Amino acid sequence: MGMYNSLKLEQKDGVATLTLNAPEKRNAQTPELTEEFPRAIAEINNNPDIKAVIITGSGKAFCAGGDLQMLKDKLDQPPEQNRREMLAFYKAYLSVLQLDVPSIAAINGYAIGAGLSFALGCDIRIAATAAKMGFTFLNIGLHPGMGTTCLLPHVVGTARAAELVFTGKLIDGEEAFRMGLVNKAVPLPKLQEYVWETARQIAAKPASAVRMTKKALLKYKLRYLEETLDYEANAQMQNYASQEMRELINRHLQN
Repeated sequence: MGMYNSLKLEQKDGVATLTLNAPEKRNAQTPELTEEFPRAIAEINNNPDIKAVIITGSGKAFCAGGDLQMLKDKLDQPPEQNRREMLAFYKAYLSVLQLDVPSIAAINGYAIGAGLSFALGCDIRIAATAAKMGFTFLNIGLHPGMGTTCLLPHVVGTARAAELVFTGKLIDGEEAFRMGLVNKAVPLPKLQEYVWETARQIAAKPASAVRMTKKALLKYKLRYLEETLDYEANAQMQNYASQEMRELINRHLQN
């Protein structure tokens, strides 16, 4: 497996485990991780021995979302530059949708904002019961990104999607399961075992049939994604130019 700084990529028995590995930053989506993540996805796709993928985080977080300092830096950038950069940012993590084999998000802890949104790109989501999750974009004056406004309604329905994005509330794994956001919630000590067993079941199936089935399941999910990403990038471009977002970002950085 290739060498990375902000993540680990391991393989065993036909299953790849991709671990976001910056626990001191709660595995936030830093520029380095943003560059490395799609490279790891490409490496997985180039390995015919891999039949399932687990994505998780090290430490107490799955992924804390966009790095706040990175977001603050965008407040003073030209609008068009922000639009282009946000679109590239989304596509880096949504490269998970390009995996040829099924993916499982093992949400071990905090999954916040875009750090939860990219988990929507995984085929299956399994969370620790105590994991904290939330689509917190509006809390900092930012339109949801990373395909949230397309992928989340597909997963939980429009009414629950509206509740989650408009309130920006944090929910635990059990509530996420009740809402249909995750497939299963299990105690943290049992999470790795449960996820691994699920991945092994997938890896044991005929690979070609699994890959074709994944393509079929993705067709509807991806139907409006490109249009949504363009809209979200344009909306966020406008948010970055607002005084309201500037004040909210500075307040969060001070806390």
